[in-house]
Amino acid sequence: MVLLVAIVQSEDIYHLSQRLLAQGFRLTQINAFGGLLGTGSVVLLLGVDAARLPVALETIAATCTARTDVANAAPWLGAVGMAPGTMLAPMEVLVGGAVVFGLPVQRFLQLPATPAASEGERAVTMTDLEPISEPMAQLGAVLPSSDAAAATKLVVAIVHSDDANQVVDALLAAGHRLTRLNTAGGFLRRGNATLLIGARARDVDEVLALIQANVRPRTEPNPPQAGMPMYGATVFVLDASHFLRF
Repeated sequence: MVLLVAIVQSEDIYHLSQRLLAQGFRLTQINAFGGLLGTGSVVLLLGVDAARLPVALETIAATCTARTDVANAAPWLGAVGMAPGTMLAPMEVLVGGAVVFGLPVQRFLQLPATPAASEGERAVTMTDLEPISEPMAQLGAVLPSSDAAAATKLVVAIVHSDDANQVVDALLAAGHRLTRLNTAGGFLRRGNATLLIGARARDVDEVLALIQANVRPRTEPNPPQAGMPMYGATVFVLDASHFLRF
């Protein structure tokens, strides 16, 4: 499985999300601005099986083609020598396009785990964690990728909004640091929270167990727009080349 992180301009996000959902993909949207595309944009998170990766990429490429548009540029109202409401001549602007990162997923889980996955769903496991390396270096030290790959993980947990506060409180109480992004769509119905958690390899199972203990099963229907059935969280575990605190 690959976690696609797609930065898409806001002009294209509606059509892209509808096309991806119609193809059975599940996604989470994070509103963003500026940076790689220099305008209002949305970050999409998509978990994609390797066999379906070309389909997802082709859909993004076909929907988010870079193109020019015409817009009137309104000056700042306080600009010297220009009357309020003055409009400049129309100008061409570049819209559309997307920037996509593909991140290999080491572990993919849907929590809380059920005794057996139904037909067509991925079974959930909490085992087979690889051996860890030596403890992390002191704060602020840069760890080379060759040393950090086995020692450090990034856990991306997309948690149902009803459970988010309880999950965050449990993780913080156990000493885990995290960043919370309020997000919407796709992976889980209604609003949800995406948690970014940096953890040593030996602590990943504890992180997963805390999430497991603090989310509730759902039994909603399972069209793509409704999110994962019977799950309160969708979790990706990724290798991190560096883990730094300053």
